Amino acid sequence: MSAADPAQPQYRLTNTATVDPVLVEIIEGYLASVETEVETAIGRTSRSPMIRDAHDYRAGIHDRHLRKLTGRSYSALVHPVARDYPLAEMSPGDVFFHNDVYQSEGGIGHLPDLCVTAPVFHDAGGGPEVVAFVQAFGHHDDIGGAVPGSMPSHATSVFEEGLMVPPIKLWDRGVPCEQALKIMTRNSRMPESLAADLDAECSACLMGARRMAELFDRYGRDEVEACFDAILDQTTHTFRREILSKIPDGTYVWEDYAEHDGVDEPKLHTQRITLTKLPDDGGRLVIDFTGTAPQAKGPINHCGDYADGNFLKKWLAPILRNLADSPERMAQIDVNEGVVPLIEMRFPPPGTLLTPVFPAPTNARTFVILRLLGVLAGVLAKAVDGRMPADQETIRYTGVYGDDLDGNPYLMREVLGGGSGGRYYADGEDTIHVVPDSRNLPTEFSESRFPFLVERLALAVDSGGAGRYRGGLGYEKHIRMLED
Repeated sequence: MSAADPAQPQYRLTNTATVDPVLVEIIEGYLASVETEVETAIGRTSRSPMIRDAHDYRAGIHDRHLRKLTGRSYSALVHPVARDYPLAEMSPGDVFFHNDVYQSEGGIGHLPDLCVTAPVFHDAGGGPEVVAFVQAFGHHDDIGGAVPGSMPSHATSVFEEGLMVPPIKLWDRGVPCEQALKIMTRNSRMPESLAADLDAECSACLMGARRMAELFDRYGRDEVEACFDAILDQTTHTFRREILSKIPDGTYVWEDYAEHDGVDEPKLHTQRITLTKLPDDGGRLVIDFTGTAPQAKGPINHCGDYADGNFLKKWLAPILRNLADSPERMAQIDVNEGVVPLIEMRFPPPGTLLTPVFPAPTNARTFVILRLLGVLAGVLAKAVDGRMPADQETIRYTGVYGDDLDGNPYLMREVLGGGSGGRYYADGEDTIHVVPDSRNLPTEFSESRFPFLVERLALAVDSGGAGRYRGGLGYEKHIRMLED
C-alpha cells in the first residue's frame, strides 16, 4: 500500500509531538461543530418521518485517506466512492450516492440506508485538490422492493428488497443529475419525500464541505492534516491506556443467537466471538468470528467482512468504552479511525451471517449486528470479571401501511428503542436507541398524519427486571387504528 495513494486508508500517523495542542482542540471542536451543523440542516429540511422526525440518520467527516475523524456518531465508509472515482477526477460541487449493500465495503447494511458523500477541496496554489469528505447516511421510507418500506421480512433475495445503486455521481459540479433522480424516485412508493430527503442531504453535505474548506483556508493544509493525525493518534493512545490495559492478556469465547430469520422455521443462528488480547505495541485485540452460523435464508445477514471489517471495528468499539473509569469519562472518549489499528478481525469463509454471498437478503440485518454488540459485551465480561453491562435489545421496527380516511396511501414506520442492560454499579438507562439522537414519532404528528390514535405512551413498568441493579425500562405504545 503506497502512502501516496489517497484512495487507500492510511493508519501510520505522522509525528504529532510538535503539533500545537491548542490548535488540535480547536480543530477537533470545529469538526464536531460541522458534523452537528450538517445533521441539523438535514433534520430541518427533509420530509420523510424516518429522517425528519425519527432522526434515523447521521453525518460523518473523513480525511483524504478515508479515515473517519469525528466520533460523535457513526456513518458509512467513503471507500466505495474512492474505489470507483479517482480523487483527481472529482470536482467542487460533486456529490456521490450509493446504497448497494454488496458494493459498500461493509458500510451499508440494507438498501433503505442511502449514503451521499461530498468531497472537500482546498487550493494551495496548484489548483483545487480533495482534502476531506463530508458524508450523510440515513434510513429512508421506501426504495422499492416487494413491500412498502423496502423491508420485506419474508425476503430470500436482495432483489426483493429494493433498488440497488452502486456509487454514482448524483450532483456534478453543483448540478443535480435529474436522470439518476428520476430512476430512483420512479422506483419508490414515496417519490416526493425521497427526492426531498436526497436534496436535503446533498445540500447539507455541500454546506459541510464549504465549512471544511474554510478550515483549510484558515490554517493551511499541513497544519490541519497534522491535527487530524493528532486527533486519531490521541484516540489510539486513549484506548490503549484507559481501555485495553484493563483487559487481561488471553483468549475468551462467548456466543449468542438470533432465533428467527423471518423465512425458515425458528432455529438458533449462532453468533460467536473469540476474543484474544495481545500485548503487542501496548495492547491489541483480535476478534475472531469463526463459529458464526451459515448465512440465513431470510434477511438477517450482514455484509461485515469487507475492507478488513473497517465498519464493524468502529461499530463494536463503543462497547469497549464501558471499561472507562466512570460514566462521565466513557462519554468523553471518541470512537474514530484511531480505534482501527487496535483491532484485528478474522472472518469465517464466505457463506455465514457475517459473510453472506450475493444475493442473500439483508434488510433485517439490524437484529444480527445489535446482537453482536451483546456478544462482544459478553466476551468482555468474561475477561474482566463481569464489569460490563448486561445484554440489551434496543430496537424494534414497527410498520403500518394502507389507505387513510380519505383513501390516500400512507406508510408509517417507527423505530422503537428499549432499556439498556443493568450495569454492575447502576441500573441501565431507560428507553434508549442505538441510533444517535434518534427518537420516537411525536404523538401529535402521528395522529395528524396517519389514521390512528395513540391511546397510551409510557414507560413499561418493571420491564427492567428485578435486582439490585436493574435493566433500564422500555416503553409501551398503544395505538387504535381508525381504518383497516
